[in-house]
Amino acid sequence: MPVQTEEIVSHIALFPEENPCPVLRVDGSGVLLYANRASIELLTQWQCKVGGAVPEFVLKKLSMALEGGHDQELEVRCGQRDFSFAMVAIADRGYVNFYGSDITKRNQVEAKLAKNKERLKRTQEIANLGSWELNLADNNLIWSDEAYRIFGFHPNEFEASYEDFLEAVHPEDRDAVNDAYIGSIRENRDGYEIEHRVVQKGSGEIVYVHEKCEHVRDKIGNIVGSVGMTLDITAHKQKQMEIERLNIELEARARKQEALNRDLEAFNYMLAHDLRTPLAVISGYCEILENRLNDKLDRQSIDYLQEITSSTFNMSQLIDALLDFSRLSHTEPKLERVNLSDMANIVIAKLKLAEPDRKITFHVAENMTANVDRVLFKAVMENLLGNAWKFTSEQNEPVITFGTREKNGQYIYFIRDNGIGFSMKEGQNLFAPFQRLQGTEATVGFGIGLATVERIIQRHGGEIWAEGVSGKGATFYFSI
Repeated sequence: MPVQTEEIVSHIALFPEENPCPVLRVDGSGVLLYANRASIELLTQWQCKVGGAVPEFVLKKLSMALEGGHDQELEVRCGQRDFSFAMVAIADRGYVNFYGSDITKRNQVEAKLAKNKERLKRTQEIANLGSWELNLADNNLIWSDEAYRIFGFHPNEFEASYEDFLEAVHPEDRDAVNDAYIGSIRENRDGYEIEHRVVQKGSGEIVYVHEKCEHVRDKIGNIVGSVGMTLDITAHKQKQMEIERLNIELEARARKQEALNRDLEAFNYMLAHDLRTPLAVISGYCEILENRLNDKLDRQSIDYLQEITSSTFNMSQLIDALLDFSRLSHTEPKLERVNLSDMANIVIAKLKLAEPDRKITFHVAENMTANVDRVLFKAVMENLLGNAWKFTSEQNEPVITFGTREKNGQYIYFIRDNGIGFSMKEGQNLFAPFQRLQGTEATVGFGIGLATVERIIQRHGGEIWAEGVSGKGATFYFSI
């Protein structure tokens, strides 16, 4: 053999030794015939050496390669590295060559991809969001596991197609869905979006979905496929339908209540008219009797007639108060910016004018303003300040204060007096109609003033409450 040829053969013989990955040769009985230097760590792990037997799992693979005459593949872990061995059977010589390649990075990438795939699957399950891909060339439709679930199938239960997808769509929605998809392709749009229903296989359960698709184009711009998502919006749709049902029911109740309010108001006015008529007759005849028989009646009889006239007048005022109170339940406030300080000062001036001999001190904070109904809030001021005026009549140095304070970013208004006050037990019924404090029977009023105030405050979206101590005064707070 020429020297040059020998040198070439020698270099070729070095090829397995220079390979950075393991290279092995094992005979049919499982005896290791050869191992290159890169195999040292692997053989140590296997507790094997040249001339010795390879592990049982290697021998099984080797037998399959020799008996079947087909190449096999073996993957093993060696330290921190993964190797894939291509097993090439040399049947006529009775051995198998193992050519290793390092697949560590490939396995790491595959493990990462598998983890990401599992994470995506879990995310889709949580979001009730399925994905799909359609190849127009072969009509092959690929669904994610969640898409299968949405349509009522088990994952990979069958090879889906566009026709299978349409079959699962609710019959009443099928044409619209098909038109949306086919139309988007025909008109060369980038995609489509639609909501429709799905009839799940087996259970027949109806699922509402939101479908969105984007088309895939080739290099020259032709649509060759589609990718999309299917979002299960059943829970949202059911809530929406429930809200719509409740709104319809609420509107019906509101119309019914409005009709009842109109009937009640008409009844109230009719009743008031029917009550006023006999009151007017009684009052009129009392006045006639008093004028005609004035010189014939004794003082007690005249007092009786005057008491009857006064009672009919009070009854007429009570009817007016009750009408005003009932009207508040459906009166919508007409809001405007009102200076409550000025309004209070006007009410105070009228109180002083009615009883000029009373000496009373008022403290009214300046420029307190609020968005209120001017007419309704005038009644609030008249009732609250009027009560404070009445219930301080026995005080030697009566003081009434109207002010405001801020609490949790909200303005709280208050009217405080140092009058007769009330116990907290009595305070529980202050705002109930026709409720009066003990010891106030001699004061003027019908017991519906505070009930009226509460209803007005509530119509403004606020609340009212009171604090008091018997003999030491009371404070009424309200927010708007």
